[in-house]
Amino acid sequence: MRALVVDDDPASRHVLAAQLAGLAECTLCASGTEAVAAASSAIAADAPFDVIFLDIIMPHMDGHETLVRIREAEEAAAVPPRKRVRAVMVTSMDDETNTMTALFDGQVAAYLVKPPNRSELLGKLETLGLLSR
Repeated sequence: MRALVVDDDPASRHVLAAQLAGLAECTLCASGTEAVAAASSAIAADAPFDVIFLDIIMPHMDGHETLVRIREAEEAAAVPPRKRVRAVMVTSMDDETNTMTALFDGQVAAYLVKPPNRSELLGKLETLGLLSR
């Protein structure tokens, strides 16, 4: 499994990458801009990410906008909907507005509150069909 981990907080990026150790090849990005570039490059190389973990609140480009741009790159490359990256919002914001925006805009597969514990993370990956226990 190939995972893109996007968070402006270095500690959060590394904690999530550590939890994914042995399960996923992780690419870490500190901004939405870096994430869009990484996802676009992966699509162009015909090696797209299987899952992207996105922080919602980041400077310059938040997680929602980052995902919109990644979806635009997938659309431009004619990636079929069933093959598009699974998006998981990972944020410290545990409020209903962001949960609803993330889950019901048709673009996000799951939502996790920071810091996710490994069991919860594995459960989400299993639910998304990316992991079998």
